[in-house]
Amino acid sequence: MSLRNTVIGCCLTLCLLGSSAAIAQTTSPSQRTADQKIRVLILTGNSDWSHPWQGTAPFLQGILNNTGRFDVKLEEEVRGITAETLSHYDVLVDYYYGPRWGDGTEKAVEDFIRSGKGMVAIHGVLYGPFFGQAGGTPTEPRRLEGEPWQAFTDMVGMTWDINNIGHAKRHVFVVQWVDRDSPVDKGLPPTFVANDELYHKIDLKPTAHVLASAFDDPNNPGGTGKTEPAVWTVNYGQGRVMVTVLGHDLLAMTQPGFMDLLARGTEWAATGSVAPGASSLAPSTSLQAPGAKH
Repeated sequence: MSLRNTVIGCCLTLCLLGSSAAIAQTTSPSQRTADQKIRVLILTGNSDWSHPWQGTAPFLQGILNNTGRFDVKLEEEVRGITAETLSHYDVLVDYYYGPRWGDGTEKAVEDFIRSGKGMVAIHGVLYGPFFGQAGGTPTEPRRLEGEPWQAFTDMVGMTWDINNIGHAKRHVFVVQWVDRDSPVDKGLPPTFVANDELYHKIDLKPTAHVLASAFDDPNNPGGTGKTEPAVWTVNYGQGRVMVTVLGHDLLAMTQPGFMDLLARGTEWAATGSVAPGASSLAPSTSLQAPGAKH
C-alpha cells in the first residue's frame, strides 16, 4: 500500500468516525454531559525502530476525539510528569516505546491506576525497556539489560521470554471475542478482522482475563498453530487495565475492529462500563475464526 493511499484511507476513516459522533454521544453510565467527557492522556513521544509514533499517536487521538465521548491530549515528554499532571485525567493510553521514565513518574502512574483510574496498553509496549530489555533492531539482537519495571508487568498481566518475543509474518486474520459478557465487546459481532502483527508465545499471569484471541495460522510463515491472546484485562488495585497486541501501524489502526476496541476499551478502563449507545464500526456480519470450534 502506498503512503498516499494509506493517508487517504486514514482521512476517510476519521471522516467516518466524525459522522458517527452524534450516535456515539449517548450519555455514559456516569451521566457525563458534553462538557464532562472522559479525559484521556496518551503517553508517547519515543519509539523503537519499528514503531514511529509521530503519525500513529495523533491518529489514536483522532479516533477517540471523533467519537465525541473523549477529550484526549498527547504527552510527548513523559519522563518527569507527576501525580499532579495525572490528576486531571481519567485514563492513560500507553503508546510509548522508549527508555524507562524514572522512579517518580513510574510511581505516579502506578498510584494513578491503583487508585481507581485506568490504562490501555497498545502493541509494542509489551516488550522493551519496561521489561529490562535493550536492542532489538534489524542488526542487533534483543538482550536483557537493566532492571525491569516490576509493577508494569503486574499492570499488564504478562511476561514474555526474550527468546520467544515475536510474531508470524504480518497478515490479515480474524480476532474472536471469547468473553461475550464483557462491557468492552458486549453487543458487538463475535469476530472482527485485523491487518496486523499477531504477537505470540506471551506468558499471561493469572490476573489476566482474556477478552479476545486469534489463531496463529501455521500456514503463515512463523505461525505457531495455536490460539494466541489478542486482548485481555487486568485489575490493578482499584483500577483497570486493558491490553492489546494489536495496533502496529496506521494500516492496523484503520481497521474498524481496532477502532471499536480502542474506543470501548478506553471507556471501560476509565469508568468500568461502556455506554449502551456507544457506536460500532464493526461489520454487521461475522467470520468464523480459523481454528475455532463450531
